[in-house]
Amino acid sequence: MTTQEKVFDIIGRIRRLMNGDVATTLRQLGITYKVTYGLTVPQMREIASNYVGDHELALALFNQDIRECKLIASMVDDPKQVTGEQIDQWAEEFTNTEIIEQVCSNLLWATEYALSRSIEWCLNDNEQLNKAGLTIAGKRATDKSIKDSIFEPYLGTIESIAERGTDATRSACAFALRQIGLRSDALRAKVIETAERLTQLNNESAGWIGSQILFEFTQE
Repeated sequence: MTTQEKVFDIIGRIRRLMNGDVATTLRQLGITYKVTYGLTVPQMREIASNYVGDHELALALFNQDIRECKLIASMVDDPKQVTGEQIDQWAEEFTNTEIIEQVCSNLLWATEYALSRSIEWCLNDNEQLNKAGLTIAGKRATDKSIKDSIFEPYLGTIESIAERGTDATRSACAFALRQIGLRSDALRAKVIETAERLTQLNNESAGWIGSQILFEFTQE
């Protein structure tokens, strides 16, 4: 099949599995797209499993104004073929928490541009890009071949993002801190210090992040 035929085939499968109730729930949660058919993530992964590694298909799917196509694109693409230009183009679609989490967790964290974009986005004033950068940092923190020193600067950056106290970045801050703290005893101690400072701020969101980390890292 040509790439276009694959796109048509995938859209046909999506339409057959459409779920209006899920689509309505997504809209109520503020997770909006131009077109949403309401498929679950496992359903999308099942569709994607037939095309894993097809870079051209991923590019064609992401260009569709359909939620499921964009998310399946992140499940299909080959991270080794992803370019910096592609990452920047896809980041323009980071308009809700779902697409940020799926695209970053499924694909972008594994590309050669992951850490450079992560740092850049964490330092940005845009909370959606902050969330993307933190998600990538948390995922890359699981790679023990990377030096601990790469992740130390993130602690201060996470603290700054947490101080702004937005709901969009709260879970991502906690995720990144947790994963960085799990790398080594030295980073664990630094993460605990960061968490303690967060709990002392007059900020509900930052306090929640700090409390979550302290509960996980200091309980017996």
